[in-house]
Amino acid sequence: MTEHALAPARRVRTSSATLAFALGASALATAGAATAVVAPAAQAAETTYTVQAGDGWWIISQRTGVSTSQLRLLNGMTSSDLLHPGMVLKTSGAVSSTTTSGTYTVQPGDGWWIISQRTGTSMSTLQQRNGMTSSTMLHPGMVLKTTGTTTAPAPAPDPVIRQSSGKQAAIDFALAKVADPNTYYLWGGNGPYGYDCSGLTKAAFAQAGITIPRTSHDQYMGARSYHSLSDAQPGDLVFWSNQSTGRMYHVAIYLGNGKIAHALNPTDDLVVTSIDIMTSNRMAVVGRY
Repeated sequence: MTEHALAPARRVRTSSATLAFALGASALATAGAATAVVAPAAQAAETTYTVQAGDGWWIISQRTGVSTSQLRLLNGMTSSDLLHPGMVLKTSGAVSSTTTSGTYTVQPGDGWWIISQRTGTSMSTLQQRNGMTSSTMLHPGMVLKTTGTTTAPAPAPDPVIRQSSGKQAAIDFALAKVADPNTYYLWGGNGPYGYDCSGLTKAAFAQAGITIPRTSHDQYMGARSYHSLSDAQPGDLVFWSNQSTGRMYHVAIYLGNGKIAHALNPTDDLVVTSIDIMTSNRMAVVGRY
């Protein structure tokens, strides 16, 4: 599956009831005829807030007098994080982050601006220290340097030469190689019989008159555009990434109808499988050339 495995010889996925409430320092919220719930007192002078049933970011913001964005920054969270009754949130103090010893680990939903606010380091400085640019894609698990000297931007991947927008030839090529009993998985293989994952995709795209980079990571970085998996079209590339490094380690060609063709590993060789064969580490977007 990965591009870094040695190949052996060829083998022939409580909901709680919503409580009506009235905002205020000592307001009572009534659910039914007999149940009364005391709403939390305004938290302006408090340092924490305990999440109640039915709370959301806006409700907590109104009760504490702290903006929703500041609440998230204080607690190292994003708008997509789920809130649960009993959670204790900071409403004042230092901004929470995942910064440790001069590094920051990228979280789901992070962007350059969010990381800049959490680390107190400008976006341009972060990008320079990590040899990146504003267009560099960030992925959960990436470890970024927040202190130290700057790093020169990484070399650009091989240029992408687009001679055709048609992808059917690439699909046909991949399917023909899957069907050929003489083909097999070979780390670093470029064909005509032995291929690794990105070797197969590069050779297939060449049949459509499209020159793409050689490795799966560079194929991801070189894509013309990115689209949600739910919007994938035949000929798009599906990727899997290492959550520790943020680098891609596997790529497949989307065939349509939830199917992909890829050089999987030395055991399974070249195969057509469900796109859900490996949901762990699969990117939520596809690359389109």
